[in-house]
Amino acid sequence: MPTERRGDSMASAMKQTPTNQETSMGKETSAQEGDSKLADLIERGHEHWRRFQYRDALESWTQACAIREQALGVEHPDTARLLNAIGNAHTRLGENNKALHFYTRALEIRKKSLGQNHPDTAQTLSNCGMIRHNLGQLDQALECHKQAHAIFEQCTSVGKEHLDVARTLTDIGDVHDDAGHYGAACNCYRQALTIQNKVMREAHPDVARAWIGMGNVRMHQAVYQGAKECYEKALAIQETTLGRRHPATATTLTNLGLVHAKVGELKKAVQLHESALAVQREAFGSTHPDVARTLSHLGQVYEGLGVLEKAFGFHDEAYGIREKILGLEHADTAYTLSRLGAVCRLRQNHRKAMEYYHLALAVSEKALGPSHIGTAVVAHNLGHVMERLGENQTALKHFRRAISAFQSLQGELGSGHPFLTQARAAERRCSEADTNARPSEPSVSSACS
Repeated sequence: MPTERRGDSMASAMKQTPTNQETSMGKETSAQEGDSKLADLIERGHEHWRRFQYRDALESWTQACAIREQALGVEHPDTARLLNAIGNAHTRLGENNKALHFYTRALEIRKKSLGQNHPDTAQTLSNCGMIRHNLGQLDQALECHKQAHAIFEQCTSVGKEHLDVARTLTDIGDVHDDAGHYGAACNCYRQALTIQNKVMREAHPDVARAWIGMGNVRMHQAVYQGAKECYEKALAIQETTLGRRHPATATTLTNLGLVHAKVGELKKAVQLHESALAVQREAFGSTHPDVARTLSHLGQVYEGLGVLEKAFGFHDEAYGIREKILGLEHADTAYTLSRLGAVCRLRQNHRKAMEYYHLALAVSEKALGPSHIGTAVVAHNLGHVMERLGENQTALKHFRRAISAFQSLQGELGSGHPFLTQARAAERRCSEADTNARPSEPSVSSACS
């Protein structure tokens, strides 16, 4: 899932255009004091932001916004800058609905005061798209990002080969990736990297973002060495430009942990996830979506190590965060329910596993759609549980549903993807078992004798 990507310069947010000329010396002094307090609050918020103290940044910018609204009005472009900054703070805190509220307010002001095709309007559209993506609203997110991309490309001060265009292409790629449209995602990331390589001479976090996107696609396609190379390129850039203790660097560490887990290097995976988790908890606290993501990854590694009680504990903690922050109808919540089912299955508690998988399937169908790869994986896992419970007909239904979805995605996944191979093998095994379990039908001759 995406994180907050861009925000207005706090230096530009400090600019203030007076609406009328003060004639009284007392009023001039008051205005100067107000300007000084405003500047101090904005800079204080910026300092908190640099230290990852997002709650403190939010408090400073909220106070600054109240002063700005009183001085310039609620529909002034400079008010919109602070509203956008407040949205950024809520985003970093994982408070997506609050972030969307402030981004939407900023967007309406900018449309009215700057116009539909202004770069600042496009910037806020991108932020709205990012939040809708976080909330699992992929169609709406894609529409926001596409509108922003079109504005940036048509704007003479930006043009087609500008960092803002590259960022928005990466945003679009991220949505395509989560929607399972891996070819479209790769195309966006390649376009972004082409622009970035043309206009930047030094390493930049935006380049890392595009490489992370490419790595995510490779992971979904089960091309693990390719994913590892992409993530390592991103990590090298982030450590140089952001530092080792930055939350974005931590996200890339946990992505690398996933790769090591997939190739069986479980102890290395634990080390990477634990390093990421320490940074994320320091930056965000214990109830943030990024923390939940890393907890979920640790749970998966401990599944592989056979430490099932610890695995269940990590998944259960992740579920508690996701249910509270994202809600019961989010794809990430469905994923965690599925992992809880996987642990119960490994414990041979197939009835409980069935309950978790049924819940996960219902949520995934609603959040992602019936033909999404994530939904297909849950259906496949539910099939295995039903098979172990002796419900072969029901198991076959789920296996065949998974196969149908995987086959429809062969162009995105590749024909040799392990998901499709495993689902076909399970369907054959279950079909044979079901045939052998049926009583023999009498022949026509014996029936007539």
